[in-house]
Amino acid sequence: MTSRDQILGALRAHRKPFPALPSRPESYIPVTRINGDDLLARFIVEVETRSGQVIVAVDAADAVQQVLRLIDPDKRVMAWDDLLLPGLDEALHDRSIEVLHVRARDADRIANLEDAETIRVGITGVDAAFATTGTLALVSAKGHGRIPSLLPPVHIALLDRTRLFAHLEDWFVGEGRDALKVSRSVALVTGPSSTGDIEQVHVLGAHGPGTVHVIVI
Repeated sequence: MTSRDQILGALRAHRKPFPALPSRPESYIPVTRINGDDLLARFIVEVETRSGQVIVAVDAADAVQQVLRLIDPDKRVMAWDDLLLPGLDEALHDRSIEVLHVRARDADRIANLEDAETIRVGITGVDAAFATTGTLALVSAKGHGRIPSLLPPVHIALLDRTRLFAHLEDWFVGEGRDALKVSRSVALVTGPSSTGDIEQVHVLGAHGPGTVHVIVI
């Protein structure tokens, strides 16, 4: 018998606690509430309340120009392999901006990470966003690692407005549940990195990006 079998056997041998618990309800009251149907307006308020910035692009071409404006004058950025923004790769190439795709598990990962420490801007897509908290969900996958959203001081997140949900629960009911099954991790980003541990002074960027720009397309 393996250690795993022994542990599972011990758990099964004990009585379940709280035998009188009611059955699971068919639905739950959301932890956070939203009034009205304007998810984007609520999302903008929540992000900006948490020191983030939201830019609503007119179209994909405008979104590309907004990215270039935020990058300027940098010549190197870090990004996901596929950002699903038409024209962005070409625009970066035309500006002679080098795009690094850092692999945390590569054989040369230490050297790659040390090299990436000098990069100011990281660009990612967004798998889902939640209006009631201003939170972004970034699902780790091949070519969609966490490093561009964690290491650079500035994080640019490209959000397709069809990926905007009212609540985290709404996403979990559908594809979010499947994402958790296939991904090693899901990063939930709610504004810039912040801490108040040191003398209870609120500091941005202590453990990650100090600036978060969300470009809504």
